[in-house]
Amino acid sequence: MIRSFLSIIHRFFKFIRIRYLLLFILTVLMVTSCARPRTSNLTPAPTGSYDYEENYVELPSSIENATMTGYLVRPSKDGKFPCVVLLHGKGGWWRAYIRYARKLASHGFSSLVINYYSVHQVDLEGLRTPFVQRKSNFERQNEDINRAVSAFANSVHCIHNKVGLIGFSLGADKAFRAAASLPVVKAVVAYYGPYDYAALIKKRISSVVLALATEDLLRWKNYLEFHSPANKIQNTKASALMFHGVADGLIPVQQSFTMMKKLRARKSGYAQLKLYEGTGHNFVLRRRTPREREDSIRLALIFLKNHLPQTREPSKAQDVSKIRAFHHPGNDQQNS
Repeated sequence: MIRSFLSIIHRFFKFIRIRYLLLFILTVLMVTSCARPRTSNLTPAPTGSYDYEENYVELPSSIENATMTGYLVRPSKDGKFPCVVLLHGKGGWWRAYIRYARKLASHGFSSLVINYYSVHQVDLEGLRTPFVQRKSNFERQNEDINRAVSAFANSVHCIHNKVGLIGFSLGADKAFRAAASLPVVKAVVAYYGPYDYAALIKKRISSVVLALATEDLLRWKNYLEFHSPANKIQNTKASALMFHGVADGLIPVQQSFTMMKKLRARKSGYAQLKLYEGTGHNFVLRRRTPREREDSIRLALIFLKNHLPQTREPSKAQDVSKIRAFHHPGNDQQNS
């Protein structure tokens, strides 16, 4: 009787193991069948040969006696270098932007990460902020970026007072806006940005919400649509390299298609779009998409070297006091 009882228990657990095994196999099949194919044959960015130094800096803003926060990463070697400004996305300042700047510096670029939220904040999607306040903060924030970019271009760090811009998501929008008004901007690298607000708002906001929207909200909607970067692109002579994940659920890839069509309709300026299959938003900042991140950085380095003036060895050491004058006073610690 005991043997019969043990036999029943044995068969029961054997049945349970088989069920769990079948469930595991079914789960794997479901996951793999839903997985999107990823872009293949991606090449990592090469290792840079420059040592670099880094510091917080203060940048001019549109408010008197107020400064914007930046983070400068530049080659340790004396001399001027091609300069690049990095503009963060809607989520604000991430440490990943500094890692990107370090990669650029290791390849001989002076790289400045701007925290354009440090002076002006803009309520892009709220329901109660008055239109006049939104518009004022939005335009002042763009002016903050323009002032900081111009100041960096004319600093002792940059060759021929020319810069490139790298924008991420909302920062890509900001990069094209700055390029449209600043002749010092010669190259724009744009990651998964919103460029055509008429199409983006139509996709992301339901008709019911728009039907119930206040007059202030409708004025803000019309303002954003009219002032979309895609509508300003004829004023932009800078060359452009764009990246977008095909599986981006936040900013549809069609945004980059629209912008590329506008860029190529210009009479001057190079434009190229690189797509990554099976990849979503913010792929360049996330550790789980290293192949796409590294491949995009490799292509960005090639693009920036082709469209920005390159380093010439100085005949004598630069005036160190001029370089230090751009640094944030009292803060010489590196941000690791």
